[in-house]
Amino acid sequence: MSNNANTPVKKTVKKPAANNGAPNSGAKKQHRNERAHQLKIYAIGSVLILLAIVLLANILLDKVFGKSLTFDFSAGRSNVISDTSVKFLESLPQDTRIRIVGLFERPESVYDTEYQYIVPILDDYVKKSNGKVSIEYVDMQKNPGIIQSLDPSGSFDLSNKTGSYVVSYNGKIDIIDPISCYTIDTDLLNQYNKYVATGINTEYTFTNSMISLVKGFSNKAYFVTGLKENASTQLKRILNAMGTETADIDSTAGFKVPADCNLLILNGPNTDIPESMFVEIKEYIEKGGKVIAAVDYSSDNVGESYKNLNRLLNEMNINVEHCMVSENDPAYQLNTKINDSQADVAQQFSNFSSEKKMHITLARPLSASAVKNSNYTTYPVLTTSAKATKSIADENNQAKEIVTDQGIINVAMYSSYNVDDPGEIYVFGTVNFTSDVYYEQFTINDRNADFIRGCVRSMLKMSDENNVDIPVKKIDGNRLSQSKATTTVSTGVMIVFMIILPLILSSMAVVVYNKRKNL
Repeated sequence: MSNNANTPVKKTVKKPAANNGAPNSGAKKQHRNERAHQLKIYAIGSVLILLAIVLLANILLDKVFGKSLTFDFSAGRSNVISDTSVKFLESLPQDTRIRIVGLFERPESVYDTEYQYIVPILDDYVKKSNGKVSIEYVDMQKNPGIIQSLDPSGSFDLSNKTGSYVVSYNGKIDIIDPISCYTIDTDLLNQYNKYVATGINTEYTFTNSMISLVKGFSNKAYFVTGLKENASTQLKRILNAMGTETADIDSTAGFKVPADCNLLILNGPNTDIPESMFVEIKEYIEKGGKVIAAVDYSSDNVGESYKNLNRLLNEMNINVEHCMVSENDPAYQLNTKINDSQADVAQQFSNFSSEKKMHITLARPLSASAVKNSNYTTYPVLTTSAKATKSIADENNQAKEIVTDQGIINVAMYSSYNVDDPGEIYVFGTVNFTSDVYYEQFTINDRNADFIRGCVRSMLKMSDENNVDIPVKKIDGNRLSQSKATTTVSTGVMIVFMIILPLILSSMAVVVYNKRKNL
């Protein structure tokens, strides 16, 4: 019997073939994995270092250059000051120091706030002033000492001006409410108490504030109040920009024209002046005083015939009639309305504005008084077409009844006292030259504003240097300037950032990879 079943079986084990000195494949794979891991760490580290460099460079550039590297491509150039403001700043001595203080913390984002069109342009003042203008933002609650610093006498009640700006120069200050940097839709404000900006007035407001503080006021105008009159904020801005300080004077029984009054203004009174005012203003004009008076014919005063005001004006050969001008010539009408039209500027006053027709609305006719006063010389200033008529209006300011035949009607007149230093008066049968309602819709760079400036310059013997006109800028939203953000520029930027830079970075990556892949 064979015992092969119990005999152990020998297994043959194959020896690995000799590799003639080649490295072990496992070691090679491990080496490549370690190299790939190192490359990955190197790549991530390089990206992080690059990001850190970019971030640090951005912070340093912002600290060193500030707003010097920002650009305004908006259509209305709403974030930069114009050449007019730049020339004014350049004209100032190098040691001039104008300080602008916002009485609040600077907002991190001004988008869609009342400061959206204020903060950037103030930065531009600083940028272009060569050290003459500074801007800072101070929270009065955290730094109450700012009030004493700006207003040591406490005359301006700055503690109640949070959110406003203070322009300071050599101890004199001017307070600017952000709302004054915009023109406002008056209809929405009156009907819904809603502020909707129609234009940007920031540069006009701040530049003229600086001019007033640096150069001082050379004249003073008083606005008569207490006659249910129109608001005069915009006209006051016009006068301030002409170096004329403004103040109010109440139409009380003891009314007196102040001794420092260079110009007296009756802006759209909706009720008659008192007897005492008639006497005082008459004497003021006879002593060389200057007056602007404006009325209209609206639902607010349709029942007012202005008996005392007419007594005053009759002394100067002018009479305000108790009816409304209706313009029947389509060439003169605006929006096909007979009570909203244009009027011709008389030749004698044509140098007041480059425009030869002015805008009149709800105008009262002006005529010569029944008895002529030889002490005064009187001229028409604005006249209608030869097709105009005089009408009685209803409660909606629409012509209800025609009371005259067609003919040329005066809607503004001028009269001067016949002496060496004459008293003068401009009388307007419309408030389109003086009221906020008009200027908040058409802005203080309108043709009517140019004309009223001409009237003031003529009476107060001003030169053009007293008048700094800066256009109200449109609110363009996100619309870009067609001259700066052109299709060519946009295409160029797209090519650089979408094609050229990616190609450069990709090429660099390929070069680096090829140089290191066999390491």
